[in-house]
Amino acid sequence: MEKQIFYRVSNLETKQGLWYDFNGGFTGLIHNDFKFCANSTLEMDFDETIQGYLSTTDKLDTLFNWFTKDDILKLQDHNYFIHEYEALDYKFYDRFQHWLIHRDSSILTKRIILF
Repeated sequence: MEKQIFYRVSNLETKQGLWYDFNGGFTGLIHNDFKFCANSTLEMDFDETIQGYLSTTDKLDTLFNWFTKDDILKLQDHNYFIHEYEALDYKFYDRFQHWLIHRDSSILTKRIILF
């Protein structure tokens, strides 16, 4: 596969997302701690076939379909930012209509801060 750039919202220190931690354990943070997010009621059921992969988008603009700019501005106050990754191991996940990158082989290249 060719190296490609992907984007996700994750914690600056732990790199965990809002539904699952970096190791794939369900946290449900978006349902409990971050109910202000536009997609806070969206369920992302566990799927063992994608264990080891992280949810992403292939375009920054597409990320705003999952998290509004207002969501991200508020999440930044809780140490969640847009992170840019380079990935060689990626695939499209039809069930939730987003891209997945393998957590172990993807490289975090940039933190994007909104103002």
